[in-house]
Amino acid sequence: MSTTVTAGAVASGPSVAGRRRAGGGRPETTSAALKTLEEPVDVLSELRAILATEPAAARSAAPGLLAGYAVDVWSDQLAALGVPPAVVTHAFETFRREIWLWLEGDRRWDQLAGHLGARVLRRASP
Repeated sequence: MSTTVTAGAVASGPSVAGRRRAGGGRPETTSAALKTLEEPVDVLSELRAILATEPAAARSAAPGLLAGYAVDVWSDQLAALGVPPAVVTHAFETFRREIWLWLEGDRRWDQLAGHLGARVLRRASP
């Protein structure tokens, strides 16, 4: 199953105050999208091996290893959007706690992956 993470809000949903936004029935989306990342089993295994002996090292290494994986998977899409790898790395570094919770088994990958893609797109937006 291939899904995408898109930047931008849906215009047809209720606003914070509970009123419908102007524009009516069709959702508006932007063309900026990133393929949802599959769970990186190899990266997870590597990080859990480090976690078993050096938890602080695993916590420190996790965002960078995941960012490297994401840059590899998203390379064509990032290039098309003009997003440098440093934006991905920064977005993942600022989400360190959630990545740690995934590593420990307290977060599902699908939740984390969706948030990571959205963070990258928000940081890439002008």
